[in-house]
Amino acid sequence: MFTWLNKQGVRSDAGFEVQFTGRFDADYREAGKVMSIYVESGIHDGQACVIINPDAFDRWNSDAPGVKLPADERERIQQNFTEAMLFQGLKTVVESGAP
Repeated sequence: MFTWLNKQGVRSDAGFEVQFTGRFDADYREAGKVMSIYVESGIHDGQACVIINPDAFDRWNSDAPGVKLPADERERIQQNFTEAMLFQGLKTVVESGAP
């Protein structure tokens, strides 16, 4: 279940938040950690979407360079992000063409 934080962000009762912080930026927040995600707006199959890189969920902002989260953790966070976007009426598209 999601609730709106404001017009740019949502909170899940599962303990995470997703907040757009700029035109090309969104933050995923969970357990006091933040993951900054580069996003582009687009249309996919006629539906508004956000386009993200395949490595968007590799590490928390506070992690040392080169540290990569385990695959199951990255998948869980990506699923959470996707569900938050769907609540906001946006599809999530993973595309290697985004910077």
